[in-house]
Amino acid sequence: MCIFYTKDIIDVNEKTRYTRNAMHPKTVRIATVAITAFIAWLITLAALGATASLPRVAFIVVHYVLVILLFGVAFGIYYKDHKAVDPFTVTVIAMVCLFAYEFLFLVFLFEGSRWFLTYVDWLVPSFLIASTIYWTGKFFTKF
Repeated sequence: MCIFYTKDIIDVNEKTRYTRNAMHPKTVRIATVAITAFIAWLITLAALGATASLPRVAFIVVHYVLVILLFGVAFGIYYKDHKAVDPFTVTVIAMVCLFAYEFLFLVFLFEGSRWFLTYVDWLVPSFLIASTIYWTGKFFTKF
């Protein structure tokens, strides 16, 4: 007995055997996670640049809310199309990509002082991003 899956034939009796062009539904494609993380990171970077003139407390609150909302929405869209992937794996890949984006940005593009590399401005948002990606995945992969 055979079924059609993404224009390829899969033998139902041999669940682990896929055709050359078909992708196992649990496979995490690094490029799609990297692009999703990059889009959310870029929008966050632009929004934080626009809100830099806010008072310090308001800026921190906006920063935290922005990263939760933007990464929640971005990875909600990702998980909507990738229901079978492991949220932990996606979170690890996304965080590695985000650290790479931050490193490249800070080393090659950013020319100002790096006063914001603090616990409040960098580590807490990183934790919030990782938690948001993971729990969004846990929520969307259940339904």
